[in-house]
Amino acid sequence: MPSSSTTGATARGTLPSTVLVVDDSPINIQVLVRTLDGTRHRILVATNGKSALEIAHRTHPDLILLDVMMPEMDGFEVCRRIKADPATQDIAIIFLSALGEVEDKVAGLQLGAVDYITKPIQAEEVLARVSNHLAVRRLEREVRKHRDELDQELAGAAEMQRLILPRPLPRANGIRFAANYETSRHVGGDYYDVVRVSDDEFGILIVDVSGHGAPSAIVMAMIRAVFHACPGSKADPAAVMQFINRQFRFMWGSAMMATALYVVASPTSLRMRGSCCGHLPPVLLRRGNAELLQFEATLPLLLMDLESIPSSEFVLERGDRVLFYTDGVTECEDPGESMYEIAGLLQALRSCGGLAPEKLLEFLSADLNRFSNGRELLDDRTLLLMSVDA
Repeated sequence: MPSSSTTGATARGTLPSTVLVVDDSPINIQVLVRTLDGTRHRILVATNGKSALEIAHRTHPDLILLDVMMPEMDGFEVCRRIKADPATQDIAIIFLSALGEVEDKVAGLQLGAVDYITKPIQAEEVLARVSNHLAVRRLEREVRKHRDELDQELAGAAEMQRLILPRPLPRANGIRFAANYETSRHVGGDYYDVVRVSDDEFGILIVDVSGHGAPSAIVMAMIRAVFHACPGSKADPAAVMQFINRQFRFMWGSAMMATALYVVASPTSLRMRGSCCGHLPPVLLRRGNAELLQFEATLPLLLMDLESIPSSEFVLERGDRVLFYTDGVTECEDPGESMYEIAGLLQALRSCGGLAPEKLLEFLSADLNRFSNGRELLDDRTLLLMSVDA
């Protein structure tokens, strides 16, 4: 029959740990319980493998002192079952055995045990090993708790960040937009926006703030606020870029920077003019081909005063598509740390250029995931597609 004893809370006001002692020998159980008495841990007892599994599932002890040599179900099998069950696999297990062979110890550790105590039991050794492994478990539990709290905070921040992105994207006769936005570690520094400049023109902005996490996300939100506060119609790309950069003069000389590209496009005149501040060139999809649109560029924003920001102009055709993206796309890595690169992007676009805008971005996102083979995103990833109706 299982039994327990508790002599109070541990020092520092923490809850007592629970230790399950499993041994078919009443004498060994008596020795272990007496040894652990006074440690202020809650002690549970099981005399066979079956009852050990039942108690473990019901009480989820912090640590199990598990005898190896038991009838019907030995300690190795008990450990194997505990580690195979997601509900109990995190329980720390220390094997107890008169077997001193290295192979037996290795077999136990390979099953997931954290330690091995050789009989005859020495009280000082048991106390030291139990104390050490319970301390490790407490630290692991605290780390998981703080990690979970951080994940919740970051997930909330990510949701707030997505709220400042344009939803839904503007749409008018002759032009459509679609976007795909993914962040590394929940929040990031990528930003895109589409605004109506006039009855016939749309402004498209894409920004990539250096770094990751909260600092980049804060600067991203600030850039969004400054962009929307830009005076006038936002029809002059160079003036818009200049206005944004000068609102961040307090950051000039810091380690932070932001690449940016802002264009104004008209589905009626089929003209697109824009200014590039260190950002990657967009890709033009035309009649099954994909090629880069080369802008005359200047330095990224936030670094210093930019006395002159050049503008470039392009002629569009009916059926053209222009893809704007951040370097999280081209710098996506496979398991061998090779990058997707612009060549990979162009190749993918040439194979899917005929898809509907949303489907095209879904294809690209899936291709990037296939390339990375499930690796966690190392950088924020933004795809923004402008389609001129045929």
